[in-house]
Order: sequence, then structure tokens, then C-alpha cells
Amino acid sequence: MRLFGLGIFLVVMWLMILAVAAFLVIFVAPIDVILLDGKASRLTVSALQATIAITLVATLVLGLSRMKQIYMKRKLGL
Repeated sequence: MRLFGLGIFLVVMWLMILAVAAFLVIFVAPIDVILLDGKASRLTVSALQATIAITLVATLVLGLSRMKQIYMKRKLGL
């Protein structure tokens, strides 16, 4: 029963990672077709994709770090 909380923590972490990866593959990769109708230059599309991806990954890292801190405070009393 002590490992149940850790298991839930790991599952939530992996769900967050998979959600970000799915968003990057499904929406960010074809962004030129979805938003720009294929009319923008390749440099513009690449810059937009890179900006979205970097922002999203940085947010994921901060979210996972915050979640870890909350878990550590709850379980270990740190």
C-alpha cells in the first residue's frame, strides 16, 4: 500500500509526458497546414514550431518539478 502513491505519481508523470508528445506530433508538426494553409515560408514555420516546442517542453519540465516537490513534501515531510 505504501507504493500505491508512488505508482500513481509515476503514472501521472508519464501521462503528462505522453500528452505533451502527442500534442507536439499531432498539432505542432503539421502547423503550416493547420494554421497557415501552407502559404508561409519554411523558415517562419520552423521558427514557430521551435518556439512552441521549446515553450511546451520547458513548461513540462517545470510542471514535473513542481509535482515532484509536492509529492516529496506529502510523503517525506520535507
